[in-house]
Amino acid sequence: MNASADLGERKLFRNWIFWALILITGLAIIIRSLPAWTNAAWGCDFGIYLGLTKSVSETGMIFPAYTGWGSSYNEFPILYSINSFAHWVTGIDILVIMPKLTPIFGGLSVLVFYFVARELLNDKKIAILSTLFFSVIPFHVYQTSHASPLTIGHFFMMLSMFFFLKFRKNSRFFIPLLISSVLIIMSHHLTTYFYLIILIFIVFLENVKAKTWTKSLKKDIMYLLITSAITFSYWAFIATTVYESFIRSGFTIAGIRIGSILVIILFYVIFFAMFWLIKVMRKHDNIIKNVKYAISGIYKKINLTLRKPFLLIERKKDKNGIGSIYWFDKLKINNRFFLKFSLTLISSVLVMTIFTIINIPWINDTFTPESIVYSFPFLVIIAFGVAGFSYTWRTKNGLFICGWMLAVMLSFGYAMISSNNILLPHRHIEYTMAPLAIIAVFGLGGIFSDPKYKELLIKFKRKKKFLIRRPSKKNILSNKNPLLQLFIILIIFVSLAATPYLAHKTLKASDERITTQNIAVIEWMSENLDKNLSMIASDHRLARMSEAYGFNTTKDETEEMWEAENLDEYIHELLGVGKNHSRITHVIIDNIMKYDVVHVHFGEIRYMVNETREDDTMYASYDKFLQQPFSLIYINESIELDSDTQEPIQWTEIFEVNWTYLEKINYLN
Repeated sequence: MNASADLGERKLFRNWIFWALILITGLAIIIRSLPAWTNAAWGCDFGIYLGLTKSVSETGMIFPAYTGWGSSYNEFPILYSINSFAHWVTGIDILVIMPKLTPIFGGLSVLVFYFVARELLNDKKIAILSTLFFSVIPFHVYQTSHASPLTIGHFFMMLSMFFFLKFRKNSRFFIPLLISSVLIIMSHHLTTYFYLIILIFIVFLENVKAKTWTKSLKKDIMYLLITSAITFSYWAFIATTVYESFIRSGFTIAGIRIGSILVIILFYVIFFAMFWLIKVMRKHDNIIKNVKYAISGIYKKINLTLRKPFLLIERKKDKNGIGSIYWFDKLKINNRFFLKFSLTLISSVLVMTIFTIINIPWINDTFTPESIVYSFPFLVIIAFGVAGFSYTWRTKNGLFICGWMLAVMLSFGYAMISSNNILLPHRHIEYTMAPLAIIAVFGLGGIFSDPKYKELLIKFKRKKKFLIRRPSKKNILSNKNPLLQLFIILIIFVSLAATPYLAHKTLKASDERITTQNIAVIEWMSENLDKNLSMIASDHRLARMSEAYGFNTTKDETEEMWEAENLDEYIHELLGVGKNHSRITHVIIDNIMKYDVVHVHFGEIRYMVNETREDDTMYASYDKFLQQPFSLIYINESIELDSDTQEPIQWTEIFEVNWTYLEKINYLN
């Protein structure tokens, strides 16, 4: 009877995990899909992907020609092929289906992450809690909300991680692993780069710590050699633009750029040198141990220094009258986890505060006070991650989880030191979100003295005990108070889910909405303007959309015009003097550009708001478009009015440049 009851209880708990996973995946898809469902489209680069998908759909070519802004986009066709196929099957317009279909893959990467976490942890409970955090963790939510190659890359990277773990146990998974790896390579080159360096670093760490070579080493080496060879071959023969930029000119050592062939040779030299280094370290194991002890001693001294404010000292004498020092907790908390959490959270807020005054080096912009507030839930997750890192390191497969994060951080360090224009520092953060979600769960649990949540989750099966609070003699925050822990998990989840888009908006560095009015104006242009004779100027978002409809643009070389008030300040941009474009014929402006931000291109942000004039004209830099040499030729507006400005909430205007007027006043002589 008891055995039967236990079996039923286990089945019930497995069902709970199943339905929780379905709910979390659904929420992950919904939160990533919100921008596409509340706007006509979403993403500053969306026009690039829309144009390429149209080309694939119309021509049937997997690698269509591309002449728009940037390069290499047409060399990674998985995103365009998926959406072209969906358009062919459903008949739904690409502009409609593409922004809504692609984020589903971002949400599904959360589903696959659960199985990755379960393989690593062999614990469904911790895996589901990690998946809960991962589903709403801001950087992953925001980045995978876009209809972009990156979103598809994240999905296949997670799928490949899962198959890699399964392949280590069973060789039958090699074929699905290889297929998934090829799909990463054909989806997004940056994701491929991170995937490779993460696995290589993990294999290195695992074998450094082990006294003998790991059982999966031969499989690991074989797979990494095959995948890296396919990657370099794909870049060299198909994604040639990436080969030129990412390989040939993307890496430096001591300020010296390394040629592409040397980069590839260096990759394999370092790869095999890792194993030689491991053998050397094993031969000199005593020296390594002494170094570890020295580092451990320094760490303990630092840890004790940091703990002193939380401790009391008491002296007691033994029977011989000799005094001894005893340390007692001033606060009844788990200091090891809580101190790391507290110090990390405080220092993170301080760093962000400093960057409200000075520019962030690689972004060339500052944080705002509002952005700190909306980023706070993410800072909390980072603090939990720091708190749980050392515990995770010591768990089974902890090296895999921590190595995942450390590999990306090492690349981040290289990008910072080398001022790399390809491996942008901020692009590293999103690739740490998966391991961070797991480590943060252990950090949160550690503060409650129960990193594996055995006491918390067992209460779900014993409801009476769950509702009974048992005060702990050891800790204020204790596993004996599961309701408090559950409440904190819920608060973190809700606050993370509420802030990904708000935090980005408060930075005032870009606004990625593409409105119905934007689309209406560009479609009007397509019907009424000569595409061969037109040269369009706008922000990055609307310029890319114009290119998707076949128009020539200034390729983001128009910068001064948006803030300038006098014609002298921007006439050279209208003419195209010193630029790679001809005379500008039309300018597109919408409410986002006027009131929020003109996102010219990465690191180049302009604002039309100008309150420095003596007459306090609020939008002086916009007002110039209401007079010669500009003339409004079409406007599309929403019906709803803004309560403050009494303007339509959303509107888009297109102005024509009157070159006849400029010639009449002899301005061009």
